[in-house]
Amino acid sequence: MARVLIADDDADYRAAFSKGLNALGHEVDAVSEGAQVEKAVTEADRPYDILFLDVMMPAGGAATVLHRMTVIVPDLPVVIITGRAEVADSPLFKHGMRLARARVRKTADLKELDALVRSLTAE
Repeated sequence: MARVLIADDDADYRAAFSKGLNALGHEVDAVSEGAQVEKAVTEADRPYDILFLDVMMPAGGAATVLHRMTVIVPDLPVVIITGRAEVADSPLFKHGMRLARARVRKTADLKELDALVRSLTAE
């Protein structure tokens, strides 16, 4: 199973997403701010297989974190997530996050997210 890092400032979503992926056998860590992502990735005892990154978070939004991750860990698949329809339909989400391997809405069900994890981590 995959080792997953979730970066999202919505505590309820972060907890539910983590719990769901854990139930499917994935190992999950989670942070609440963009600034915590780099620390989690660089200080991890084992590398992460995939990063789910919320578009809008305090202390470092997705664009900054995404670009930083492509430098630090270029092989780490990053999936951009958002719960806001206006963001999901925006050029920023569709084109500005082109370095991300995928972009999904938070309304995606757990089965879809698990399939995405498996496809991007070649499980």
